[in-house]
Amino acid sequence: MSRIAGAVLLGALALVPTAQSGEVRSTAGRTGFARQSPSLHQAQARRPLRLRETCVTRDERRGVLRFKASDGVRLIGVVLGGGPRTVILAHQGGGPPDLCGWVPYARTLAAAGYRVLVFDHRGFGSSGNASRSTRVARVDYDVLGAIRAMRARGATSIVLAGASLGASAVLSAAARATPPVNGVISVSSPSRYLRINVVKAVRALQAPALFVAADGDSPFEEQAYELYAACASPDKRLMIVSGYEHGVALLLDPQVRATVDGFIAGHSAS
Repeated sequence: MSRIAGAVLLGALALVPTAQSGEVRSTAGRTGFARQSPSLHQAQARRPLRLRETCVTRDERRGVLRFKASDGVRLIGVVLGGGPRTVILAHQGGGPPDLCGWVPYARTLAAAGYRVLVFDHRGFGSSGNASRSTRVARVDYDVLGAIRAMRARGATSIVLAGASLGASAVLSAAARATPPVNGVISVSSPSRYLRINVVKAVRALQAPALFVAADGDSPFEEQAYELYAACASPDKRLMIVSGYEHGVALLLDPQVRATVDGFIAGHSAS
């Protein structure tokens, strides 16, 4: 990586970013959200979701999971690995704007003994759309549904990680989850994603939290400091690395990868 070098680690030890960044890529309108007739919407709701991404192998497709967000939006993902220690990965809004961005890291975690869920947010990839305009961007509800689905399948610990818009989703969901999750990792989160006020959410967050951003990735570096300062968790860390990388690309840096790996290991019950 061109400029990834040293890191600043503070504390106890993607996006669709905001509209100004120009990366807002939710495809909630891809099926004609505003124009969809009730009969067409009902017909689509009866049809099982199909995982269309080609980044998932034939063998991995045996782990396809269909579940619902906390507000009932239909979602689809894939579970890799096994065991009760669970990691849920929430994707960013571009490069790519679906679960494929996390699949390589999910495979690594699965090989290390974790059960990992990667999924498509509402309006992205193979998942469904919200039926109400006020909930088109409530990607945090998707994560709450993922937590519920994995707990129903025997998860004894859950660590959330998200990139860019997915980071805003996991932070907001972690602040709401009951019982609380074991930890949450934010990689390049904005301070607000459309209707989700992430700063307000982290003021209620008590779960252990790790915030990661690159110092050349403005405004996300500044927003990482803001979120870290606002976070109420007594166990919180901030890692700012040199470079311009955004979201999952930051995990290519060995220091970031080691820190994320260590956080997951340290907050996953055996």
